[in-house]
Amino acid sequence: MQDLLTTAIELHQEGRLAEAAALYQKILAQEKDNHAALHLLGVLHHQRGDHARAIELIGKAVALRPNIPAFHANLAEAYRAIGQFDRAAGCCRAALALWPDYPEALCNLGLALQGLGKKTEAVDQFRRALELRPDFATAHNNLGIVLRDLGEMDEALGHFRRAVELEPTFAPARTNLGQMLLDRGSPEDALPHCEEAVRLEPDMAALHHNLGNALRALERYTDARAAYLEAMRLEPELAPAHAHLGLTMVREGQPNDALPWVKRAVELDPTNAAFREILAEVYMEREEPAEAIEHFEQALALAEEDRPGVHLSLGWALQEEGRLVEARAHYDKALEIQPDSAAAQLNIGGLSEEQGRMADAEAAFRTALKHQPNFPIPHARLATLLRGKLPDEDLAALEARLADPDLPRGPRARLLFGLAHVLDARGQHERAGECLREANAISKELATGSREYVPADHERFIDNLIRTFDTAFLDRLAGAGHPSRRPIFVFGLPRSGTTLVEQVLSSHSRIHGAGELRFARQSFENVPAAVGRSGAPIEAIPHLEPAALRQLAEQHLERLRGLAGDAPDRVADKMPDNYMYVGLMSIIFPNATFIHCRRDLRDIAVSCWMTDFRSIRWANDPEHIASRFQQYRRIMDHWESLAKVPIHHVAYEETVEDLESVARRLIAACGLEWEPACLEFHRNERPIRTASVTQVRQPVYKRSVARWKNYRPSLGDLFASLPVRER
Repeated sequence: MQDLLTTAIELHQEGRLAEAAALYQKILAQEKDNHAALHLLGVLHHQRGDHARAIELIGKAVALRPNIPAFHANLAEAYRAIGQFDRAAGCCRAALALWPDYPEALCNLGLALQGLGKKTEAVDQFRRALELRPDFATAHNNLGIVLRDLGEMDEALGHFRRAVELEPTFAPARTNLGQMLLDRGSPEDALPHCEEAVRLEPDMAALHHNLGNALRALERYTDARAAYLEAMRLEPELAPAHAHLGLTMVREGQPNDALPWVKRAVELDPTNAAFREILAEVYMEREEPAEAIEHFEQALALAEEDRPGVHLSLGWALQEEGRLVEARAHYDKALEIQPDSAAAQLNIGGLSEEQGRMADAEAAFRTALKHQPNFPIPHARLATLLRGKLPDEDLAALEARLADPDLPRGPRARLLFGLAHVLDARGQHERAGECLREANAISKELATGSREYVPADHERFIDNLIRTFDTAFLDRLAGAGHPSRRPIFVFGLPRSGTTLVEQVLSSHSRIHGAGELRFARQSFENVPAAVGRSGAPIEAIPHLEPAALRQLAEQHLERLRGLAGDAPDRVADKMPDNYMYVGLMSIIFPNATFIHCRRDLRDIAVSCWMTDFRSIRWANDPEHIASRFQQYRRIMDHWESLAKVPIHHVAYEETVEDLESVARRLIAACGLEWEPACLEFHRNERPIRTASVTQVRQPVYKRSVARWKNYRPSLGDLFASLPVRER
């Protein structure tokens, strides 16, 4: 029988588990109380992941031979594997009572205590094990893990390094060392260790996941995705792999593709604060701040400590939703946690701009620079805010930052946009054009995935709109929508005067200026659900019926109520891109007011080219600008040719020339009585969200008319290609 047991042990040590198990079972068939065979067969089941069976078998061995320390120590590991840490600790203490200087039992007790959250006590056990056995690689690795959790990063790194030195083929130590180096900002050093860990243990999902993290940090996104997918193949419910695959897709500019992966991570581990934060980030990238807010709030509720970065992100999402008081509260909370946070001051500056408190905005940007003198973004925001009034010393500081050869390209573009505004205001148009050419080229280069603008895709979208919204379709649904007159849609190209028009309207006592709302686009995207079909919205639109129109209208009106309550009577939405949704909105709300803002396309082109937009990627390339403007003209010509929608046109040039006449016609188009306050729009203290926030806080001025002439040397080819004509 002993020879049979020796053979079984040899097979077990060689990793031939099936053959070893067969021999152990053969021994037990002949001698059911063979404590050695019971113990080793239990260990084998533990290695296979059948921990319940392991507990049963090792438990029998312990009952037969209670004085063997190894039996208690291995039973502890089986209990630990199923999360019964108290029992695991008890088994370890039993082993240590028999052999106080048993390093493996001390190490196992440390793991059990770690599972119970007693990390400081766990450290003591690992240190004791290493005192007894300094070359114990497993103890070094385990001690590194707990020290990392306790924030003792330098010491943790040292123990991971020592574990790898002692046992270079110990895959867990390799991957922990790699992850630690990655956490400390050294992905190049981390990658070889993560790769070696995967080579050593190719069937361990966690190792592939860590490899993906290193590859993602190095922006090797395709390789990172492959690593995460392999981790999920090995362990389909590995939540971190789902979350970080989604995060990789976000970094690639593919938030729509990322969403299901991150949502699945949250489903698998709903109490993980980091996953909630990633999901919120995905929604922000999708321009859905309302959805992001919920998950940022959950992330804060679940986090073990208040995190200033999450407060800033939540504040930004709230600001995007127009909930400015709540946004400021979170910015202030971030400052309370981290008083020298330049990022918090930057956000406060932007919020102050939106609220018309320009002196406060300037002070916040300057405080950000005081905390972090080399932070490029406050320099850029200060330059854009003050323009020609920027003091020479600030201009010199901005120029010095631009001269830094190590300045990353993204921040360089932001600074160049800010400098261009200063130069433009000082009349230095040639150099401003040079700055803008470089800034836009960088921004275009950095755009990837969904951030990259593809003119052909937009042209196909306009083709589909023109084909779908024809006379027959509009006639079929004429009058079938909701009778509400509440919505006022103000639209046109960006920088065409939509904010100015909204300011005039919102100065009327019966009109609420809601800013740029996404509601029209959301209604468009909700058409498939409203008609009970899958696929793209444009494919579902021909199936619209009166009931679906009413459903979409009620959803839209409910969102407006959420912003403005039930008063005032009208709500103005100044989203420029709503010119694409005029057809749909006109059948959903046949009594709504549609106001089209027009301006010389050359002036719009210059203004767009000068603006550091967060999400308008076509503005970075003159050819893209020309293409976008051509498609805009096509769809507007289409809506007007149908003569189904009464569109009120407002020319920017006429507005600045004769504000009162234009304003009176605007108010009349909304079916309201004239109020003189509409001429004092610049005194309106409502928050304004627009790139032209500084300008609309001033009375009407004419200096932006024919501004394009200053940039003929830089944009002459673009101007020649624009469909400029009198209307």
